[in-house]
Amino acid sequence: MTQSSNAPLIQSETILQPLGRALVTALYATFQSLRLYPLENTTVQNSIEEMHRIARRIVDREGALELKLVGDFLFLNDARLRLDFSDYVAFSFVAASLHRHDVGSFEVDTGISKSDWAPFLSLLAQDPGVVESPFQRFVERLEASNARHIRINPVQAAQDNDKPDPDNDQGKESAKLAYFQSVNVAKDVLTDMRLGRAVNVRRVKRAVQAIVDQVLNNETSITGMTTLRDFDEYTFTHSVNVCIFSVVIGQKLGLSKIQLYELGLGALFHDIGKMRLNQSVVNKAGSLTDDEWNEMQQHPTEGLLSLFSMRGLAELPYRAMLLAYEHH
Repeated sequence: MTQSSNAPLIQSETILQPLGRALVTALYATFQSLRLYPLENTTVQNSIEEMHRIARRIVDREGALELKLVGDFLFLNDARLRLDFSDYVAFSFVAASLHRHDVGSFEVDTGISKSDWAPFLSLLAQDPGVVESPFQRFVERLEASNARHIRINPVQAAQDNDKPDPDNDQGKESAKLAYFQSVNVAKDVLTDMRLGRAVNVRRVKRAVQAIVDQVLNNETSITGMTTLRDFDEYTFTHSVNVCIFSVVIGQKLGLSKIQLYELGLGALFHDIGKMRLNQSVVNKAGSLTDDEWNEMQQHPTEGLLSLFSMRGLAELPYRAMLLAYEHH
């Protein structure tokens, strides 16, 4: 496929990402307001109005709106929504609500009105209880409600055949929490370094130790988190992904837990030297000039100097510093 034929698809997904995140966040806010206040309450009405505004914008732009649950991921019109730590609670709540009723997706047509949302979300927030077919029960209740422009679909057959595994679900939640906390820590640390502020060493240590523990006890779930792609947070997710894969490989090589911690710490900081470079060069989308490439090649050396001079990281093992220096 040519670059020109790819352009509309890329542009569409770029626009859908913030709209999708906003929609999920608005859904969650409306769920919570409906749980606390009656429908006529101003807070509830404002939440519904905001959610409807976002949904209307998606429908007007795309011609359709489908929010689909596939495994643990949410898709908006076939674009997988990339989440960060701040979105975690909202995404998890919406996904769990759909799971609970065996709803695989819901579709909104062009006639959607503000009055459709309250009955739909009220039903979605309810506990279906012990019934043979939660999805069929939901369909019956939705058809009896005033919602006329929202259609639901069951989970895919492959998901229907999967038996619930509470232990596995708990492991996935634990991995998600460790992953997004680590991304958040990486973001804060690298930003602090760029601004010359002291680093919160305890947070860094806890984040790396959590990753080591996840690899040792829950490897499948934590490595699965590395498939998430958030280009807005690429620098930070990349550092965490390298940390996870480094610890996985180290564990296969028989390193001790302390050695895995040092390896993970160095991996998390392997690209820290980029914080000392011109950010327009680091984030440049096109090809680098010779001068820019020469500058980029300095980031391992800058990383070593950064770790030597960084306030708050006096206890950083030398091996972790060498990893930043030698990773290329």
